[in-house]
Amino acid sequence: MNRKWVDNEVYFGPDRRKGGLGKRWGDRRTYDDAAEPPPLGAVMRRLRVQLNGVLSSDDRRRVYDLARFAASEAERQHLAACADHLRKVLEAVKAGDFTAADHSVLQAQAVFNGPR
Repeated sequence: MNRKWVDNEVYFGPDRRKGGLGKRWGDRRTYDDAAEPPPLGAVMRRLRVQLNGVLSSDDRRRVYDLARFAASEAERQHLAACADHLRKVLEAVKAGDFTAADHSVLQAQAVFNGPR
């Protein structure tokens, strides 16, 4: 199944929209459409792209939330060194140092990908 992910100012997660007329007021969902989170490598690539376009406080919040998600996902996968680098991204974004944040994401990607 081709699953799309939504990343906007109010929601980050799988696209749960379906075609059709929708549900009437008061109807409940018949099944849980939540899916597994995206792969950690894809999240880190997305984080690097978003770090290059931080212009407003909303952009900064979005990047911070994505970095926090990446760090928690790395911890969930028992990748402690990768999670440590991603926590450095959180500190750098708080400080407004996006160059250091990008460098920390690069280090996290190197740890995640391992030696080649």
